[in-house]
Amino acid sequence: MGNYASFFTAGMKIGVGVPMPNSEVFLDWAVIHEVDEDLVTLQLSRDQLPVGVSLHVGQIVDLRGGKDDAAYSCRAIIVVEGRVSVVLVRLIGEIVTDELREFYRIDAFLPIKYYLSHEQNPDILQKEWQARRQKRLADEMLRKQQLWNVTIIAENADLPPERRQEPLEDELDEHDASWDTIIPLAASISGGGIRIVAHQHFEEGQYVPLEILVPSSPRRIVDSIGRVVFVNRNYAVAGDRESYNVALKFAFIDERERDAIVNHIAKIQLRRIRQLREHFALREGIDNPDNRGENTQTRWGTFARNLFYMTVLFALLVMLFIYFKGYAINHPKGEIERDFESGIRTYIQKMGR
Repeated sequence: MGNYASFFTAGMKIGVGVPMPNSEVFLDWAVIHEVDEDLVTLQLSRDQLPVGVSLHVGQIVDLRGGKDDAAYSCRAIIVVEGRVSVVLVRLIGEIVTDELREFYRIDAFLPIKYYLSHEQNPDILQKEWQARRQKRLADEMLRKQQLWNVTIIAENADLPPERRQEPLEDELDEHDASWDTIIPLAASISGGGIRIVAHQHFEEGQYVPLEILVPSSPRRIVDSIGRVVFVNRNYAVAGDRESYNVALKFAFIDERERDAIVNHIAKIQLRRIRQLREHFALREGIDNPDNRGENTQTRWGTFARNLFYMTVLFALLVMLFIYFKGYAINHPKGEIERDFESGIRTYIQKMGR
């Protein structure tokens, strides 16, 4: 509760997210009138809410605040309703970072190395970062060249020059065994920064060297320098060691490596979307096991109905054909036609004699 007071203070202007029945969120702002441990009195920006937006006791809302470069949010539950524009809420859950960012963020498990650096001069850190990246790139080029030579010798030794092939790109993706012992961390990552749970306490504004293994194909080790923009004690993680939520913004990162992170996030999101579609399709089949039978019955019913209509139409056409054929043969004859046929018969009889 003491932690809440350090983030939400009286007189502070904050954002309020109110859930709506259509699964959207109505965003508004409010001013904090009073803070008493985890109880916060809010003065909303308007006396009347739009149509479809309402507040009631027991409703969960999102409170968002920020200072300097850090932004954060916390859930709250409405406990008392006064006037429409004044509500009393109780903060629940933990304070989490909620940066205003231009990159999409996703939760994933990634192998991450972070280092405690006594050097905090950004210019010196940038030079060290550039030198470290140059060395890594040189080592990767040397390793790929060696692997290339070995592959060429092994596969093409007995082949004539015109039939020799160069090694595939994925064969050049040499596996770095040093990462096998690194336990992946639960991280919230984007192209702009990363949030992790660490056992070390960092200070806001502190620079932290980072190495992140992005497992996309081909694998890439991202070297960067992160600057701490948010840190707080993580009470949700049990254990003997203290844990902290640490949010870092990439202060120095190569744009190609930033693109690798963004592409990895996009691949994860697409895979999750496919999994969700499969899950809901399977769930629909489980919840409604007769759906397939019902659909089959519906299709057979439609087919039978169409067949009946076609049979009736065919029968009508046959009946019309028979009617008009009989009419053409046995239709009533007029006086002229009878006189003509009578004359023809008389003529034939005379000729027969």
